[in-house]
Amino acid sequence: MRFKISFSSENRIDKPIPLPDNIRTIFISFLKKTFEASSNEIFKTLFTGKKVKPYVFSPYFGEEFLENKKIGNEISIIFSSGDFEIITTFWNGLLKLKNEKKDYIEINRIKFWLKNIDVLPDKKIKKRESIFKTVGISVLTDPSVSPDEFKKWYIIPEETNIENFNDVLKKRITQKFKLIKNEEIKSDIEFRFFEENGKTLPVKETIIPHFSGYVRGFRGLFILRGD
Repeated sequence: MRFKISFSSENRIDKPIPLPDNIRTIFISFLKKTFEASSNEIFKTLFTGKKVKPYVFSPYFGEEFLENKKIGNEISIIFSSGDFEIITTFWNGLLKLKNEKKDYIEINRIKFWLKNIDVLPDKKIKKRESIFKTVGISVLTDPSVSPDEFKKWYIIPEETNIENFNDVLKKRITQKFKLIKNEEIKSDIEFRFFEENGKTLPVKETIIPHFSGYVRGFRGLFILRGD
């Protein structure tokens, strides 16, 4: 299930503001605040220690950001989870924050207040191949490599390494499923490049600030195939 949570600045921003280096931390703090407002028990389960979270999220900063990498008056978050308890807790947390007038994200001392919560329709996959477009950044790490080797630890799909990328993808999917669902599966999902007019469209390498360091990932159109 997916939500789109829209926010609007408290006062009209005449001059777009730059994206701060700690932007991911800001959004993670909002998610923590939302879960804590709804259930202290689930909050502790999710955020005590380093654990795989049974949800994903991606911020969107509007057309202004696409043009000049600065934030305008509207921002939003796409939040998604297949866990009913997580979805319910998150929804209730948003409503409680709104009632308590704490439903805002603060960026560069500007408060963006909750405006709308939209439930997005589920997209059913009916074919072996489906086209995906990144909202944020897609990240995959290679467990056989040391995290100190930045460009090898964060692996991105390229025509020269696609076989290795898919091997790592299958390992990580199997691992994550075991951690979240406590079930053993054998993943057969493979990454494929999207082709348009007979040309392969490469994904774009993207490096973003993350806490005290950086994360390397990719953006763009691509295909996932499962047998």
